[in-house]
Amino acid sequence: MTKVEILVDEDRLDITGLNVAFAGLRVTSASAELVNGFGGDLDELGHALREDFADGASWCRISNAVHTVTDGDAEVRLVSQPDVPTWHADYFHAGWGSREGALVPPEHRPQYASYVDRRHQTRESCLQGKDLRAAAAGGGSSGVDTLVRHHREQLTEWYAALDQLLRSVHTTEDEDIPEWITLVAKDELLNWHRTREYLMSAVLEYHHGDTGPRPETVLGNLRFDFSTVSVEMMPF
Repeated sequence: MTKVEILVDEDRLDITGLNVAFAGLRVTSASAELVNGFGGDLDELGHALREDFADGASWCRISNAVHTVTDGDAEVRLVSQPDVPTWHADYFHAGWGSREGALVPPEHRPQYASYVDRRHQTRESCLQGKDLRAAAAGGGSSGVDTLVRHHREQLTEWYAALDQLLRSVHTTEDEDIPEWITLVAKDELLNWHRTREYLMSAVLEYHHGDTGPRPETVLGNLRFDFSTVSVEMMPF
């Protein structure tokens, strides 16, 4: 198996030795997450990169990056480096052939890609009462408070990222919002609302022992207000 070296300045792995190139530029680094996705086997990663970004393969250019186009939940991408003429390989946490990704018109993929990157940084698992009890066991009440505040801040950032995406496509209240962005927003809001509901239920369970009957959030008559538009979650 090819040896990998960690670059000291960032959380990147040096894969220069694989001699992978695209569009005349070498792929010199990869994220640890991407390498781990191939079980740490750099030879397999190199083979996949050559295959994914070969002439005639299914890939597309988005801003300063090149993405694979698949039906999965994540793509592999090459991002050009600002300081040296090389590529960095990592995961893009959405699939252009997935239900949501396929809704995005090619001309709006850069805005959606920016949203996905920002959203991914805020994604947390749905918090449950047992997580708060574990935090209390390790750090007392302050540990619980820190955990709850963190999840609340993540939800706030996630919502702000979605607001930015909507605003980038729907710039004024006077114009009609495109159908595709409404559908994308509804999918994202279902996940956001579910995560928020889990957070609230976890706090209730931790402090009072029982949340009572608790529905699973699927779809409800809800409205979410953003900078330039409101999105209504209409029932079936």
